[in-house]
Amino acid sequence: MSELFGWVSFVFSLGVLGYASLQDVRCRQVSNWVWVIGYSMGSIITLVTLAAKTLSASVVCLSLGCAAGLGLVLFCSGFYGGADVKALIYVGLVVPLLPVSGNSGLGFLDLPLVLVVFCYASVLAMVWPLAIFILNLKDALRGDNMFEGIKLSLPKKVGLLFTARKVPLEKLESLRYFPAERAVLQDGEPTRRLVHFVKAETDLEKYFANLEQHKDLYQRGTLASPTIPTICFLTLAMASLPLGNLFFWVAMAVF
Repeated sequence: MSELFGWVSFVFSLGVLGYASLQDVRCRQVSNWVWVIGYSMGSIITLVTLAAKTLSASVVCLSLGCAAGLGLVLFCSGFYGGADVKALIYVGLVVPLLPVSGNSGLGFLDLPLVLVVFCYASVLAMVWPLAIFILNLKDALRGDNMFEGIKLSLPKKVGLLFTARKVPLEKLESLRYFPAERAVLQDGEPTRRLVHFVKAETDLEKYFANLEQHKDLYQRGTLASPTIPTICFLTLAMASLPLGNLFFWVAMAVF
């Protein structure tokens, strides 16, 4: 009975996260109705599980506390957006433990599932810079110099090879990439400067406006960071959990 309740919670939460991920990819935002319905139904499932005594309240509280604390840190630091934090807390509330005998996530028994999901999602996210590097390498072999028109040190160039792409300025806003540079005035002349970090909840319009104002600097393209919503990595991490540590070590080996 315990595993049955666990799988119901797991499958339902995976469905909610999957739908939210699709919305985030298509619209770059998740409707509040997704969370209203998801949290309402998820809370009912958790309460029924507690009433059936297949799960203890202390486990739920620990899971929810870990999710809320981790989400707060990630949101304030700018690494997670609002939808990502809601997804993390949702997992902590609805699926405190992996619905199998012995939660073997990362080799720790009874580890709150939300921490396992976060670790798996972080590993998946690390693979994305490798994909960006391969695309940049492909462009370089074609003779395209992504650093044309901007002076950078070698370490900064290496870092950008894994985090940014050169794209036409007119396509930047529609792609919803995060700008990796901006124009600043130096001795009265506009100059290209790197943007080292853009918070997940930052209003990108001001960056787009800055680049558009100095579009003469970007006739051959601008540097921008291709982004995949973090909630997508959280969803993939959830879907991979039944594979246990096998997935984690394979992902680490690939990275």
